[in-house]
Amino acid sequence: MCDTNSSLEILDIEKCHSLTYIAAVQLPSSLKKLQICDCYNIRTLTVEEGIQCSSSSRRYTSSLLEHLEIISCPSLTCIFSKNELPATLESLEVGNLPLSLKSLFVYGCSKLGSIAERLDNNTSLETISIDSCGNLVSFPEGGLPCAKLTRLTILDCKRLEALPKGMHNLTSLQYLRIGKGGALPSLEEEDGLPTNLQSLDIWGNMEIWKSMIERGRGFHRFSSLRRLTISRCDEDMVSFPLEDKRLGTALPLPASLTSLWIEAFPNLERLSSSIVDLQNLTELYLFGCPKLKYFPEKGLPSSLLELRISRCPLIAEKCRKDGGQYWDLLTHIPRVEIDWKSVFGDNT
Repeated sequence: MCDTNSSLEILDIEKCHSLTYIAAVQLPSSLKKLQICDCYNIRTLTVEEGIQCSSSSRRYTSSLLEHLEIISCPSLTCIFSKNELPATLESLEVGNLPLSLKSLFVYGCSKLGSIAERLDNNTSLETISIDSCGNLVSFPEGGLPCAKLTRLTILDCKRLEALPKGMHNLTSLQYLRIGKGGALPSLEEEDGLPTNLQSLDIWGNMEIWKSMIERGRGFHRFSSLRRLTISRCDEDMVSFPLEDKRLGTALPLPASLTSLWIEAFPNLERLSSSIVDLQNLTELYLFGCPKLKYFPEKGLPSSLLELRISRCPLIAEKCRKDGGQYWDLLTHIPRVEIDWKSVFGDNT
């Protein structure tokens, strides 16, 4: 492949169930994007960059590889190995990713035990997404690269014991999605989340949620945060945002917020008055909160352009046009949907 396709930049391999590995010399050095999908028996992609195979005088140097996607490869145990293949296919030693890599997307690889020997030296990485990798226990000891990493997703990794070390040092990180699946331990003070985030999604992880509230005193430290999604994080929460028990007031949210998504809080009853102070908030989504029945006494932010409510029957009843207690609070909002239907009679 490398000799006859020296100009090949994009390679997509799908549903090759007989494929168990890709040998070191099979990837052309010109390759920039590699996607492997639904290859149920592949164990590893190839050997680590710079390692020479005895069967070839060529060293693997795919220095142009920028984007790597691996989807639904349930037999994958490591991405790049240090081994001579196929002789040691049953006992793979984890290697490192190409230093040129800009994005790594791994989904549905249930046997993947490790991403790489180290990641902190991959200074070109801008995006990392690890989703539904149930055997992944930890990230490399050295943590993640700080220089250019702007997007990080870690979802549904049930055995993962901790978030990567040094998360607070990721000063370029703008977008973070974490949660679902395993119960990650709470964040330590020195390993909190970077405060420069612009978008934060926390899905179904009570420990991370509580550690942010208890240690971080809420979200107000995230002065650049524009989008916040909280889902399935606290079965006991009655009021959002939570109250500071010492002061008796709601923990503040960042004034920079433009979008707030609250989902699946089974005992949530009210939105506190601090919501009204979010004068940049343009989108508010309330989903799956069956006991929610009170908006703030001061009403809703005047800046709202879109309000969506679904599976919140008590508050939905109060928003009825024909006599609902909160109908007057909605009339200044251009787009209001309740259970996916516009309350103003249009579907645009």
